[in-house]
Amino acid sequence: MTLWDVEVGRLADDLLELPPEPLRVLGLRVFEATLDVFGRPLEDLFVEETVAFCRRALEEFRSVRNVADFTPARREPFLEGYDWEDGKAPFAAASLSQGVAQYAGFLVGRDAEELVEALSSFYESVLSFAALGRVVSVEDEHENDLCRRAVDEQLAWISEVRGGRVTTGARRGRTSSSRRSTQACSHV
Repeated sequence: MTLWDVEVGRLADDLLELPPEPLRVLGLRVFEATLDVFGRPLEDLFVEETVAFCRRALEEFRSVRNVADFTPARREPFLEGYDWEDGKAPFAAASLSQGVAQYAGFLVGRDAEELVEALSSFYESVLSFAALGRVVSVEDEHENDLCRRAVDEQLAWISEVRGGRVTTGARRGRTSSSRRSTQACSHV
């Protein structure tokens, strides 16, 4: 069990009830926020192939204005397999790319469960990057700034798409955080 399971996963049933459009926005914002949580340019964190993959995904996902616009053909590039074993931060890169593929899958199939899985994978990428060790407790994750920020960002975005109905653990001041996330991702 992870911090994500305790604080975000508990909201999965509520997310399954939301229509596709707010979930589209949620997935994009969480992807952007995840990149922001890393706190450094992607080039410092991952190999060139991973950086290009993330940039391509971000550009593609930002161009989607409605879930109906995202076709199966647009999903295909995000399903390609990559060999992460020889790269920098291979487990973080693998989880991040899995989240991208799951989010693309949600956009095509509009299956909210796939979106929830994407949110989990985005968190797993941060958890892997935090390198807390092989055996990690929820308390260890809670005390880690990267893990805490990743969860707080997801809770805040969930609150926003649900109309402000989630408050526990979510950060206030969404406007400044949204702007910071968008600015940080612009270098991606």
